[in-house]
Amino acid sequence: MVKAPPMVENKVRHKKGIRRRVTLIICLSTLIVMSIGIGLGYLFGSNLLRSMVGDIHHKLAQLLANSVTLNFETEMERIRGYAGDPFWREALVKGSPEQEGAGDRLREIVDADNNIAEAVLIDRSGLLAAASGKTSRIDFADGEWQKDLSSDKKRDIFIGDIEFDSGPNKWVIPIALPIKDADGGVLGVFRVGLSAEKFFSPLGDFKIDRTGHAVVIDGRGNIIFHPGVTPINVRLCSEKDYERLLTSPGRYATIYEQNIHKRPIFAAFSEVIPPLLLENNKVWRILVEEDSGEVLAPLKRITPWLIAALIFLFIVMVVIGAIFSGVLIRPIEALYAAVTQIRKGNWDYKIDVRTGDEIEQFADAFREMVSNIKSKQEELLKAKSELEDLSKNLDVKVQARTVDLKMARDKIDNYAKELERALAAKSDFIATVSHELRTPLTAIREGIEIVLSGKTGVVSDQQKEFLDMVKRNLERLGRIINNVLDFHKLEQGKMEMRILDNDMNETVKEACRVMAHLAGEKGVELIPDLALDLPIIKFDKDRITQALTNLISNAIKFTEKGSITVSTCLETNAVRVSVADTGIGIKKVDMPQIFQRFTQLEHGPERRTGGTGLGLTISKEIIEDHGGKIWAQSKPQEGTTFYFILPIKERRKS
Repeated sequence: MVKAPPMVENKVRHKKGIRRRVTLIICLSTLIVMSIGIGLGYLFGSNLLRSMVGDIHHKLAQLLANSVTLNFETEMERIRGYAGDPFWREALVKGSPEQEGAGDRLREIVDADNNIAEAVLIDRSGLLAAASGKTSRIDFADGEWQKDLSSDKKRDIFIGDIEFDSGPNKWVIPIALPIKDADGGVLGVFRVGLSAEKFFSPLGDFKIDRTGHAVVIDGRGNIIFHPGVTPINVRLCSEKDYERLLTSPGRYATIYEQNIHKRPIFAAFSEVIPPLLLENNKVWRILVEEDSGEVLAPLKRITPWLIAALIFLFIVMVVIGAIFSGVLIRPIEALYAAVTQIRKGNWDYKIDVRTGDEIEQFADAFREMVSNIKSKQEELLKAKSELEDLSKNLDVKVQARTVDLKMARDKIDNYAKELERALAAKSDFIATVSHELRTPLTAIREGIEIVLSGKTGVVSDQQKEFLDMVKRNLERLGRIINNVLDFHKLEQGKMEMRILDNDMNETVKEACRVMAHLAGEKGVELIPDLALDLPIIKFDKDRITQALTNLISNAIKFTEKGSITVSTCLETNAVRVSVADTGIGIKKVDMPQIFQRFTQLEHGPERRTGGTGLGLTISKEIIEDHGGKIWAQSKPQEGTTFYFILPIKERRKS
């Protein structure tokens, strides 16, 4: 047995990165999981805290709203009592309220009730009859409330939007009641201005932590009362935040664009809904507001502890990862030791890994691989020895084979030269014979025409029939000779082209006129289908006519009945011409041969038409000399269509 040599030992740089990677993966995995857990916990906790605070604030807002509702109804009862005093009716009936002491009575009401900033008495015409003090208006006839209460409508009280009254120089809520006579007729209006600052002042004492307070807004979101801020009747926040607050399920939300504090505010609300406000289409809402950061302060206080716990656990996991990676790396180190021994040539080194997992499975596969490599290497060494013996005789055989190949190649070259000479001789012979046949054929054709004309005597019908047959065959022979000569010229590159501006439609018409008689004799209809938008292009009219007549003649040969359509159309930078027949078609297997020289697709008894097999070859050469392209499509028993295109811009083949 041939001994396996040791493997070539290259210098290997020992790497010890698996332990670090395992430790890093364990630590990072733990860090990621814990970070996600803490993040989700913080998110859940913040939502839970917001929900709890929102519920508490909403309940506080409900309590404040109930308190405001009770105070409002109590104040409205007092105002009703003030307005129901018979003194006002008597004073208005007499027509001199001021002289009757109405102003003094009004001042007594203002002094007795701290919530009322101003009280006035207005007659039926809307003019000021008496006032509790200085007032900015004496004519109230244009007021909506004055028109409403003075119109004998069944309305008990009018409550308006908050407004600034320059008389008492305060923001007031206007409240007006009608003064009626015994028959229910309106004598005038008792109007008071309820001071927003005084009426809502109990809300100013409401506090939660450092920033929590209560705010009153109307149905449109305008501020009616805000502690520490003079009511300016502006919007509490943006329309988007206000809509989100009103539609929130728990009636609480964070307001990000607050017009007073200019920072995010957490707010919950409840509505003040005494019947009198609803009758006057007024809505008041009590908001309990608190700085959004203060709401989440408990979570922020425990955040440093959470971060500290995360750091501590990370350190613990680093230690655990280092221990675990050591356990994982030992079998890998055993495998590395085995590889080192095998590299030194010790193929019988025992690999002992017992982990009961994929690493042990890998070690078993490695052991089997080493055994296979050892066997293969021994086989290769044996084969190498045998090849060395064989190679000694191989050089001689190769040299002999090289001599044989050279001789064969020389013979092939000689055959190729002889074939070229034979083809050239054949071409020259055919051209010479065709040329020599032209002269006698011309003389015979002219003689027959003289006889047919009657100049040499009377010709019987039977003689005329035979002479016509001879004439047709002479014409056919002439076309064959012309095709052979034309092909010879094309093959020799001696065919001259007269490229001029020409009309393709006129060329097609001329070709159809030439072939109309032949088509008519066979009973086939020849149909030109010409496009109207063809431009004038450059081509040799005689040669293109020749190509067209070849295609039409070919179609007539293989069409027993039906029609042949010659069409033109304009394509992108080209003119396309097609000749479509309804004949027997071409088999798919024969399509690659149709343009080959001297090719006849019908052979032996099946051949029904004559010809040299050069017509399509000549047409192809003419079209390609014009820089064009020719091809065909066919289905057996359905017909054949030949297409060719000529470029609009001249690009003749070089």
